[in-house]
Amino acid sequence: MYKISKVLVKDLIHINILEKQLKLNTTKLDFFNQTLLNQNFEFIKLVLENQIIGFLYFSWNKSDCDIISIGIVEAFQKMGFGKKLIEYLINLNFKNIYVEVSANNKNAIIFYQKLNFSRIGIRNKYYKKSNSDAILLRLLK
Repeated sequence: MYKISKVLVKDLIHINILEKQLKLNTTKLDFFNQTLLNQNFEFIKLVLENQIIGFLYFSWNKSDCDIISIGIVEAFQKMGFGKKLIEYLINLNFKNIYVEVSANNKNAIIFYQKLNFSRIGIRNKYYKKSNSDAILLRLLK
């Protein structure tokens, strides 16, 4: 059985390891501590058998939510755990849920489209390192 709960400072090292494995930007301790003080940011973890296998970091205002980062341990991908994290957000009853994905990240685009996210915009050459566009998606309810 899995459990979703808030990320604690002691969890950050495990989240950083996962971020590195997934080739994501790592969350710095100073930044994490700042977000703890801001009620409009939340960092959650998905735990299975006492192991952090996923995380979701998001920000929100009264009606909208922006997914900042999401990740699932590779061995547990395509098993529905990423969907569980998105369902957590859906159950918070935001009017809109947005995410931005590199046009090069085909797996992420397919993941979000399967969850009923739709393309609403593009930021040309947004990602400088990879010279790729950012695809803006919004959850359709």
